[in-house]
Amino acid sequence: MSSSRLRIAVLHGGPSSEHDISVWSSRGVLQTLRESGHETLAVFVDRGGRWHLTPEGDSGQTVGEGVDFLNAIAQLRGNIDLCFLGFHGNFGEDGKVQALLELAGLRYTGSGVMASALAIDKTTTRRVYRGVGLPIASATELHTADLRAPGAVALAAKALVTELGLPVVVKVPTGGSSVGVEIPRTEEDLIASLERLSKDSPTLLCEQFISGVEITAAVLERDDGTLEALPIVEIVPKSAFFDYEAKYQTGGSEEIVPARISAEATAQAQRNGIAAHKALGCAGYSRTDQILRPDGSLVLLETNTLPGLTPASLLPKGAAAVGLTYAALLHRVIAAAQRTER
Repeated sequence: MSSSRLRIAVLHGGPSSEHDISVWSSRGVLQTLRESGHETLAVFVDRGGRWHLTPEGDSGQTVGEGVDFLNAIAQLRGNIDLCFLGFHGNFGEDGKVQALLELAGLRYTGSGVMASALAIDKTTTRRVYRGVGLPIASATELHTADLRAPGAVALAAKALVTELGLPVVVKVPTGGSSVGVEIPRTEEDLIASLERLSKDSPTLLCEQFISGVEITAAVLERDDGTLEALPIVEIVPKSAFFDYEAKYQTGGSEEIVPARISAEATAQAQRNGIAAHKALGCAGYSRTDQILRPDGSLVLLETNTLPGLTPASLLPKGAAAVGLTYAALLHRVIAAAQRTER
């Protein structure tokens, strides 16, 4: 880590479907920063949106009823050097917290407001990818208000099968950690997925299913500000796809670094990761998930602006493959935040 002692607030938790993963990630961040000599402040946002500030506290630790975000920001201003964002999902990774911190004049790790807002929505991300020529699967966006009329879901399902075939990947566009993703393989199952997922989202993204090797390309800023493409990680889920359990349960998947793919495919996947990072305007680090098809072509799925930092997460594994310890990885993320002008 940096030789200078910093005052770092680790923000985590929040009313997100990825609350637990955020708490888990931040536990390792807090421990490592302390072992590296930094002064830390655990800032836990509970599921109700109350903020809990505990100097040298543990991740997920509450203090009474907590405080609202305005009170929390007032306590952070002037008392810390940097906010390390340990959030995941549609609270803390979607640009709202980033905007709040910028208005307060607080530095933070990771991407800024615009990149965060673009990348959290897979439908918007696809438009950015398409705009710079990055390959994506065929897809249709559904507005769930249009599915409420009698028989509308069945008609939509039939149209999707005609357009995209089966199976179909149905996603809540702003979900993360594969929460809100289903892969129905029959028209009847597709109807059920549309009915189930449309209850909690104004839109659904329905994509053509792409078979192939699941891989991810992480990008990390070097200390001179240039971008480094880390080794490609191959993901071999034990379940049907890389869902929540496969990502975070021990033994749920096998991650292989470097991926067992050709040198040409590796180089292209790394170029795609850097291109996606730049197109979205990401900062510090990112991770872009892709599928390598049997014909050797690649299809991009999504870009994570705050990749997970748990022991099971993909970014630390890619970093370790080039000799970066967990502490060194955190240092690179922090150094990038110190350079970035918002």
